[in-house]
Amino acid sequence: MVLAQAPAGKDRLTSLDTLAVSREVRAIQGAHLDKAFDLTGGGVSLVFRSAAKGRSELVLVPGRYAALLAERPDHAEELSPLARELRRLLSGARLVEVPDPAGERQLVLRFGRGDVPEPLSLIVELFGSGNLLVARGERLVAVASPKTWAHRAVRVGAEYRPPPSRGNPFLLSAGGIAAALLASRTDRTSTLAARLSLGGPVAEELLTRAGVPGDVAAPTEAEEAARGLRRAMDELLVEVGDVPRGYLYRRDGVLVDVEPYPSQRWRATPGVDEETLPSFSEGAARFFAGVGAPAPPPRPEEAARGELERQLVRQKAAIATLEDEAARLLRRGHAIYAHYAAAEAAIERARRDSTAPDGVVEATLGEETVPLRVDASLTASAQSLYDQAKRAQAKLAGARAAAEETEARLRETPRAPDARPASGPGGTAAPERRRRAPLWFERYRWFLSSEGILVIGGRDAATNDLVVRRYLKPKDLYVHAEIHGAPSVIVKHPTEAERPIGEATLREAAAWGVCFSKAWRAGLASADAFWVTADQVSKAGASGEFVARGAWVIHGTKHLLRDLPTELAVGPVDVQGEEKWMVAPRSAWRDPARVRVVLTPADERDRAEREIGLARELGVSRSLLQSLLPSGGIAVRRA
Repeated sequence: MVLAQAPAGKDRLTSLDTLAVSREVRAIQGAHLDKAFDLTGGGVSLVFRSAAKGRSELVLVPGRYAALLAERPDHAEELSPLARELRRLLSGARLVEVPDPAGERQLVLRFGRGDVPEPLSLIVELFGSGNLLVARGERLVAVASPKTWAHRAVRVGAEYRPPPSRGNPFLLSAGGIAAALLASRTDRTSTLAARLSLGGPVAEELLTRAGVPGDVAAPTEAEEAARGLRRAMDELLVEVGDVPRGYLYRRDGVLVDVEPYPSQRWRATPGVDEETLPSFSEGAARFFAGVGAPAPPPRPEEAARGELERQLVRQKAAIATLEDEAARLLRRGHAIYAHYAAAEAAIERARRDSTAPDGVVEATLGEETVPLRVDASLTASAQSLYDQAKRAQAKLAGARAAAEETEARLRETPRAPDARPASGPGGTAAPERRRRAPLWFERYRWFLSSEGILVIGGRDAATNDLVVRRYLKPKDLYVHAEIHGAPSVIVKHPTEAERPIGEATLREAAAWGVCFSKAWRAGLASADAFWVTADQVSKAGASGEFVARGAWVIHGTKHLLRDLPTELAVGPVDVQGEEKWMVAPRSAWRDPARVRVVLTPADERDRAEREIGLARELGVSRSLLQSLLPSGGIAVRRA
């Protein structure tokens, strides 16, 4: 079989590669760990000694590869804190067990030391960015890269929990493989690589050996393909064996892959040469030294976009699954009424023959297999299916809203420069559009008044302090609502010489401050505010008076502004040549046509639903909308 395109290469070990290394390390079981060193190119090396095997070194580069070598690799001149900790914890320990990785890209070595009653485990994660951990019993005592997720914490002192697993794909039956293919909406290669966690290289090898194309839809002839894939898995496991050999592949003299089995996908590729080595580790060390270090991590904005794209793929897969589930449940409910007599007969047979010990009988009604409760009416069974369908549809609505939210966030997230079109119409180079860094005032609340004057305010107690300390200058004005919990608002004096701050800007700033106070959440239609000059604002209270964080003392006369409405408009504005979303009193817009919606306080219980609808209507992410709006319920009026 000749592949339609060049096989996928690798920049780290696959699950089968990890299995091969674990079996090679198992061959030195009983050896004692002598010392740990840092490698000059990154990673660590563990030196083992045994009477039977002599000296060997286990090279560990988390996130990339591991290899057991007879020769000495290049060590760094000085020890890192991690290498010193490995020596302290593991020197003199005896290697007692090397379990199979069970389809994971994780190498585990278990040690015993006479002076340590609990077992010691060295865990090398070869997936993602990689990690190296040491556990004593169930607790982590050394961690190369501390990390925390919602489901898992990897840090010294934490209980060790392995990463979530989808199970060992090499233990799946042909039926299990077929089920995965039938449930997929992508091609065979992608399904095996992602859904079964095999990765691209192993997926391609299995498809080549099974003699089925990988670029067709996964459900196509799923049962037949699954039988061939199951046979191919058995072949690969046998060829890896207990003493794996290494197979290096070159194309035009350049290393392209290393495998612990003779690769049929590379043999089917024209112009590729194969070299056989006595061990897989030798091949892995030569290959990964030859291909160099992996590409540098993506820039933060590229990583953020990539994560959003992966999230969207998962969400769309969940939507497809829920759509199928809801449709299937409805079909089953309809089938009961469409084949009522057959359903009654199935229940009668089950009651008579006692063939439904769990109280449920599976009846074939038309083209559907429908569960029927023997101790309930057919109407009750149908209603149960309809209720389940309603729950699935409710989940589906939430999943669709989440996907729309992700798509909106993707629109706001810049692409990597190399992902943009290389040329414009007519083949001319397209100008590169760079996303500007956030402006200084965007970390606070802000808006531009109808006079084009910048108004900023704190988001919480900390920023209420910071915004005044850092940005309240002598010609600026300070505005505050006459209600507890309101933000500190600063009206920045325009840079034009002696240009005054007008009454319109002051009223807009005051109304804006009222809207972001507790007046909004309380549902008040209006409230009062005041403004003072910069020199009237201080942290110095009366003798002995405590001034809380975020609060300021006002000296002298306050200029009151009464009956300010709690109403905000939402729309885009141009700021220094870039369009940004702004929330402000409606009068702040010089062009009223740019106001998209007007908001007023409402019942807070409906906030989430209205947020989702408003984000969809405006074409922005819900997270961006939440950062713009005040706390409390919102009622939406069209502009």
